[in-house]
Amino acid sequence: MKLKILYINDIHSRFEELAKIASAIEELRNENTLILDAGDNADFARLETEGTNGKISSALLNEIGFTARVFGNNEGFAGKENGRIISESSNCSVVTCNMYDLGGQKLDFLDDAVILQIAGVKILIIGVTGATALANEFYHLYGIHVKEPREEIQRVLAEHEKISYDLVVILSHLGLTGDKELASEFPDIDVIIGGHFHAVLERPLVENQTIICQAGCFGEYLGELILDFDAENKKIRNFDGRLISSQKYPPHPKIMELIRHYSRQADRNLSKKLYSLDTFLDHSLTKENAIGNLLADSLKDILKAEVGIINSGVISKGVKKGAITRKLLHSLCPSPLNPTCIELKGVDLCNTLEKSLQTEYQLSDGQGPGFRGRHLGNIQVSHNVQVIFNPREKPSQKIKSITVDGKPLEPDKWYTIGTSDYLQRGTGYSDMGNNRNEKYRPEFLRDILELYLKNQSFVKMSFNRRFIIEESPKKSFAHADQQSDC
Repeated sequence: MKLKILYINDIHSRFEELAKIASAIEELRNENTLILDAGDNADFARLETEGTNGKISSALLNEIGFTARVFGNNEGFAGKENGRIISESSNCSVVTCNMYDLGGQKLDFLDDAVILQIAGVKILIIGVTGATALANEFYHLYGIHVKEPREEIQRVLAEHEKISYDLVVILSHLGLTGDKELASEFPDIDVIIGGHFHAVLERPLVENQTIICQAGCFGEYLGELILDFDAENKKIRNFDGRLISSQKYPPHPKIMELIRHYSRQADRNLSKKLYSLDTFLDHSLTKENAIGNLLADSLKDILKAEVGIINSGVISKGVKKGAITRKLLHSLCPSPLNPTCIELKGVDLCNTLEKSLQTEYQLSDGQGPGFRGRHLGNIQVSHNVQVIFNPREKPSQKIKSITVDGKPLEPDKWYTIGTSDYLQRGTGYSDMGNNRNEKYRPEFLRDILELYLKNQSFVKMSFNRRFIIEESPKKSFAHADQQSDC
């Protein structure tokens, strides 16, 4: 008999593209079809996702008629409360076998697996998501621990007698490397529908006789896998797979109407006035600006650090006078990034600031986990830092002096820095990655802005300049590429 699996992964709340995929699914599905989502469907950088606690994701998959979904890291990082809402509002099975609370109890709103029967064939679908030490540092902020996936899959397989199923499908958010490792270790796995790496597998891979599929990201493709299954001998005789461009299909009208419905709901939920701002805070990607200064000051303060640092690209625009709402804060800072305290040597701070004066860094593409802006932007620093620079000098030789609390920056001293996890990873500004003793907070950067934009002293302080143009020639500040102390 022929079984069909239609699959998506890593939509990241590109719901208009999902509407096109819905039209494709409507055309391609038949009575022997599974429709699977391999995680990161709900991305809280999207206003409609934030404003409905993820319900829009479930509603769209419900309307399309998905069979099962797994939690990716974006659903996990949304926290237990939002995770419960997403799961309980989903009509399909939500399977993720390796997500626990910090007490070691399985999250009760997630199933390990589900057995579905299609045309007499019993299919065991196990869901698994990625577990790394770094990821768990963030999951722990939200009361979640993700266990090693292979051990958990082994546990689930041991709990299901082989006579209870004919076919094993893993719905995975491990990434392609992890999927290959699963295939090598578990010969009983027939199919892996994967996500997380955003890999475009135009044709399925075969590893240790396991079929591995993945469909890119952002709704660009719908994956189709057709299995010629021998029900009597419980084995796959043959298969064929492809990716189908969503651009070939029009948006499904019912999905578009649901998007509009939840957009209105999110707008109502997030448009309530929190407080008022009585001054305008400007923004720029290439020069010092008030809103960036305020965020740098806020990070220094809330993290009790010696210096606050943030790249202006995490902020999308300035803030006008008037009402501050969560909708405004979300549009102002959509990146789901966490306040992060690190220790960084003066020499790396110096090199970071020097690079931030170069247009090639300021306007480079903002890439990396959690970033939802377009350009990296320049570096903003807290009010207690003063940078004297000459914009006419050669790149890497513009800065003449840096002081922290009125004292010259010491190249070999470790400074505590309040920043984001994006910069802590060395994304964009690689010298920031030479840090130690990182500590994260559970809030997003926009939550910090919400807290400090209503603080008049911080608003006033944001206009204090930190980067000062040198007015007359002075002794050059030492640079690492000049064989000196910094």
